[in-house]
Amino acid sequence: MPTCVEVAARTLRELGVRQMYGLPGGEILDFIEAARQEGIDFLLVRDEATAAFMADVQGQVERRPGVCVSTLGPGALNMALGVANAFLDRSPVLAVTAELSTAAAPYATHQRLDLGKVYAPFTRATFSLDGVDTRRKVQEAWQATLGPRMGPVHLGIPRDVARVEERDSGEEALPPHTPPPPVRVGEEAMAGMVHRLAAARRPVLVVGLDLDPRSHREAVLRFVDQMGVPVFVTPKAKGIVPEDHPLFAGVCAGVAGDSLIVEFLERADLLVGIGFDPVESDKLWHHTLPLVNVGPVSIADGAYVPLQEVVGDVPDALDRLGAVDFGESGWDPEELTRLRATLEACLRPDGSGGSGEGGISPYELTRALRELLPKETVHLTDVGSVKYVTSQAWTTYEPLTFFESNGLSSMGYAFPGAMAIRRMDPHRPILCTVGDGGFGMTVQDLETCVRARLPFLTVVYNDSSLSLIRVAQEFRGYPNHGVDFGSVDFAAVAQGFGAWGTRIRRLEELAPAVEEALASGRPAVIDAVLDPGEYRAHAR
Repeated sequence: MPTCVEVAARTLRELGVRQMYGLPGGEILDFIEAARQEGIDFLLVRDEATAAFMADVQGQVERRPGVCVSTLGPGALNMALGVANAFLDRSPVLAVTAELSTAAAPYATHQRLDLGKVYAPFTRATFSLDGVDTRRKVQEAWQATLGPRMGPVHLGIPRDVARVEERDSGEEALPPHTPPPPVRVGEEAMAGMVHRLAAARRPVLVVGLDLDPRSHREAVLRFVDQMGVPVFVTPKAKGIVPEDHPLFAGVCAGVAGDSLIVEFLERADLLVGIGFDPVESDKLWHHTLPLVNVGPVSIADGAYVPLQEVVGDVPDALDRLGAVDFGESGWDPEELTRLRATLEACLRPDGSGGSGEGGISPYELTRALRELLPKETVHLTDVGSVKYVTSQAWTTYEPLTFFESNGLSSMGYAFPGAMAIRRMDPHRPILCTVGDGGFGMTVQDLETCVRARLPFLTVVYNDSSLSLIRVAQEFRGYPNHGVDFGSVDFAAVAQGFGAWGTRIRRLEELAPAVEEALASGRPAVIDAVLDPGEYRAHAR
């Protein structure tokens, strides 16, 4: 008879799992070996959070769960960061951890944590295998990640259960998962939405992460053209509306120039969410301003209820709304032109280009990278000041070509995300932009990239500080305290791991550095010494 973990591994293989990411301990080795025998590859990383971030990004791209693996105790807690990120970024992830032996649990306190309770607040479900009906439980865990709103699920394997012979209670396995067809929105809800849109003279569209970037995009673009009003995207929805579209207004929700965008939103008489999810809004404008939403799931949560929702088949609902003549909007095209100019001035307030001896302008660095790299480049950016500028200044043309942590906004996300993209696609150009703080949290996995042959370009926005927090200190009148690091030459660190690396201090050094980095065929790090002065304007 097969063991519990052999059944679990075989079930995952049947569900399409081909790779897992993690850091093992003795308690999880039986599962990893069973997976190996099923042909599931295991990538050893140097931190469990890295494994979870990789599974998160894979889940976003494939819209089916990525799998991350850890031991019990400290490994499971380390991995929890990336799992929590997947929860708030709505990514399907299966987080597999070891658990304390059931025989020892009544007596042992060493490494004893109730991981089901630990993971419960930021997962869609938690399961603990007991050697009975394992196939069905793994299938249930898998399906729970997929919706109706996607998210992570925790699957625990007690050490002594792993090798017990599987027992069948007679309960049938679940049929192969096929997502239910989208529900057509009823006439009453549609009539309410038509009434709201007909009464609005200055609506603004806000496109968000609840959309399927592949199957919903065409209907979204048709609706944008039919409405003929300014359209914003949230950071997780970058690329659904190409940013060279004549109605594209910018990226909203907690990035550079956010206060300018909120001022613009306040001049609208209705915000029309299309797959908008308030998890991306770090302020309460979605509550204080009139907002309606078209999406696959309801966004009502706690005390928050939008003015009107239509929930169900998004393309069908948008096409039905687009067939209604709402008349001309009250927006003057010059208002959008002025907003773009004001945002540009905010992003590069002194207009000087490269900043010479004091370091490179973060805005000019981002713009230059966009010019140097192919249009189809997949860009992953980290959290902090680097996220503020890249989210707004990097032009995105296609969905699933820009990734950041936004719901949780966790540092240390971008580099593992780039690793996952490279594992899925060995040829696509990839850019990882990360601050010195975030890279300090993940730099150890350069060794993983070298070992696993995962070449991509990382540009470190290095100002030896947590600049976003330092700016917040200044705004509150506090002295500079507890936010500055010592200087680190990340190019030299990269070379120590066997990667390619160079340090630049002037913008004109960037192009030859990028050319040489891409030609190296190795994981490559450009350590760009920045002038952080313009971050003050970005944070307003």
